[in-house]
Amino acid sequence: MRQKRSKSYRKQMATYNMAFGFRQPYQVLVDGDIIYDATKYKMNLEKALESVVQGKTKPMITQCCIKSLYDRGEDAKEAIALAKTFERRRCNHLESPLSQAACLSRVVNVKGKNKHRYVVATQDPRVRSEFRGIPATPLIYINRSVIIMEPMSPATEAAKRRLELEKLSTGLNNPRSRG
Repeated sequence: MRQKRSKSYRKQMATYNMAFGFRQPYQVLVDGDIIYDATKYKMNLEKALESVVQGKTKPMITQCCIKSLYDRGEDAKEAIALAKTFERRRCNHLESPLSQAACLSRVVNVKGKNKHRYVVATQDPRVRSEFRGIPATPLIYINRSVIIMEPMSPATEAAKRRLELEKLSTGLNNPRSRG
């Protein structure tokens, strides 16, 4: 990974740690498409995720995403084997599996927040654009065999600023802090 990109990712993850309470091991919620692309490019996905988030990761996958890999057929055998090594995140869509996008959206988006502090790794641009509206949701994707973390979304920047202002205002109103 290039030094400039690595430094940028380190700063970004430090912000997620301090402002939003992310901690290691980072829970990385992956979809079937990114697993398929990683196997296609002969990437070690777990190692690549750890280098991007600059720490230990716990890759997770939903039942619906595994189902979508099975739907691809024989050419996804390697991807299915990799997906089986990841921790399963229960999505409770077993009776009627949803699309990957709908499933990820329901798992991550709890009342407009990323309550469980997931890092989302997906190849679907529509899913990524939806998650840009949810504060504190780091997004990862693969572009031509290079794994990339998107810059912080405007929603995340706004939430970070709001949290910092709240901390400042509570410090000013505290009579003990006036010395």
